[in-house]
Amino acid sequence: MFLSYFISTVVEFSDPVFQLDIFEHVGVPLVENCLAGFNSSVFAYGQTGSGKTYTMWGPANSLAEENVAKEQQGLTPRVFERLFARIKEEQTKHSDQQLNYQCNCSFLEIYNEQVTDLLDPSQRNLQIREDVKSGVYVENLTENQVSTMEDVTQ
Repeated sequence: MFLSYFISTVVEFSDPVFQLDIFEHVGVPLVENCLAGFNSSVFAYGQTGSGKTYTMWGPANSLAEENVAKEQQGLTPRVFERLFARIKEEQTKHSDQQLNYQCNCSFLEIYNEQVTDLLDPSQRNLQIREDVKSGVYVENLTENQVSTMEDVTQ
């Protein structure tokens, strides 16, 4: 028997909203769902210039600069930092069980109905597919294994 789970939450914020607010409402549950065995995604939608990149990553060049204020950090670095910390907690708590966690990461952009692989921008116009076993996926989308925040930023 195949069971498919889809957890969808739409969160709408009114001004002013802070990066920490977004992380607490979206990021924390996302991390906990991942640790419970669910695939997770964040879908940022809006017109050009509306703040999607800032919300997801923080100020421009924030990944290259080490002195970016913590409160300006975007959702993505906060989620991965929390995820890696929680994995470490779970491995310590269940050290007798030899738990093995594997984190795979992909980034894509949908713009003008074209899907672009942001880890390999030469891969444009990728196709969205659905499979009975694996569910919805993007064909030929680059997926990298990550275990540290440094892996993510690379």
